[in-house]
Amino acid sequence: MKLTDDSNYAEQILNGEPVTLTFNYIDEKSLTTINAIFLKILSRTGNVFLLETLITIIREIIFNAFKANLKRLYFSQNGIDINDKEQYQNVMENFKEDFLYNLEDVKPLITKSSFFIKVTFKSDNNTIDFSVYNNVSLIDEEFSRIKNRIEQSKKYETLTDAYEEVYDPTEGAGLGLILMIFLLKNSGIGANNLKIKPDKTGVNVSISVPELVREKKIVTEVTNRVLENVESLPTFPENILELQSLCNNEESTLDQISEKIQHDPSITADVLKLSNSAGFVPGKKITTIKEALKIIGIKNLSLILTAAAAKKILSERYKKFELIWDHCTRVAYYARVIAKKKKLVNMLDSAFIAGMLHDIGKIILLSTDEKIINTISEITKDKQMRSSSILEEISIGISHAELGGMIATKWNFPDTLNAAISNHHSPMNSAQEYRDITNTVYLANMLSGIETRKYSYYYIEGDVLEWIKLETFNEIENFHKDLKNEFNTHLSQLG
Repeated sequence: MKLTDDSNYAEQILNGEPVTLTFNYIDEKSLTTINAIFLKILSRTGNVFLLETLITIIREIIFNAFKANLKRLYFSQNGIDINDKEQYQNVMENFKEDFLYNLEDVKPLITKSSFFIKVTFKSDNNTIDFSVYNNVSLIDEEFSRIKNRIEQSKKYETLTDAYEEVYDPTEGAGLGLILMIFLLKNSGIGANNLKIKPDKTGVNVSISVPELVREKKIVTEVTNRVLENVESLPTFPENILELQSLCNNEESTLDQISEKIQHDPSITADVLKLSNSAGFVPGKKITTIKEALKIIGIKNLSLILTAAAAKKILSERYKKFELIWDHCTRVAYYARVIAKKKKLVNMLDSAFIAGMLHDIGKIILLSTDEKIINTISEITKDKQMRSSSILEEISIGISHAELGGMIATKWNFPDTLNAAISNHHSPMNSAQEYRDITNTVYLANMLSGIETRKYSYYYIEGDVLEWIKLETFNEIENFHKDLKNEFNTHLSQLG
């Protein structure tokens, strides 16, 4: 089975032809199809920066509709009128355990039922209209709760406050509605473009996305602290800058560079460690600087010095550094193997270093306001979001990827590294000339995240899967399995 559908839906929609998809059962496959349509539309209208915002909102709307259908089915199965206020709460206590957390067993029931969801895309008057209709009417209690949640959301200044005061695990939709309002306000789309229209036969929830949207920047007190942290980062040490200058000098010899490195035991250790981590020579451990230089080359040494210097500064300055270093090491190795699979021979080592440094922005965020970061992490997991970046942007005013790009600029990283770091959660935002390295690091990060159940294969951008030529579940799973086995074998060889 394909992970994404080949279709011309986006072209039809942009040509003014409405497209409607009908579902009885919603799973990740259904959502991936919808995500792919939005990606194509936004790419062609120049609004790719809205992708994560819209996917998060759409996912919430669709799951709310699906859950409403499941509730009606559950009440019907139990022979209870959903309008019976006395029995409503008692039945709802068992709904999650019996139905919502048991979807595979429920699938045959909902598929054969009369309940459905219609998802419609339409392009009209310089807007893209997206709507979700499900054929169950809202009871007064449900509609009242929705209106109250929307009104509540307008009084909160931060998502953290909303999460602490409003989150209700019994119904679950409260936080989702508030999250949607925050996203719409802060994306530039506007909260007024969300419409909820119930009638006797069902409910229609729609969003109108203007073709011309200005990306809105949020500035919070935490934003200022984060930016101050970036501003206060020291430049690279003089000895690193001298070594990089030697690497860039065509007249420099291996002996000169080797001797210079060996004067600094710390740099020596870092160069050897990073050279071995990259797996330049499978099954062989590099033990001397001269050997490392012969194998990796002077040009690649400059990249490794960049990683070594960044690691040294950040590890000395921020306690949270080690929390993400193991993840970065895995992503770096995966990125190099992916680049090799794509035969990007001139990019193997850049991909490795970009993978090693892709989360440098997260280190500073983790160390600036742990409470906000923990809230973002909880919401990301609870709402099964593809990444935390969009929540970082609306809660803090900047994502860890954007922050990483700022650090890369401050430290004069090569443009290729900067692009991969800045766009490692949003490869479609990358300039075409950097798309290969960005796709590489993005895919490596996603596969690493799948291993910790942070993501699923369905979360991977369809265009990236086409780029890597992995179309089916079996293909991506087998590729990922080989990647893990190769990495584990590499670690065992390093001892």
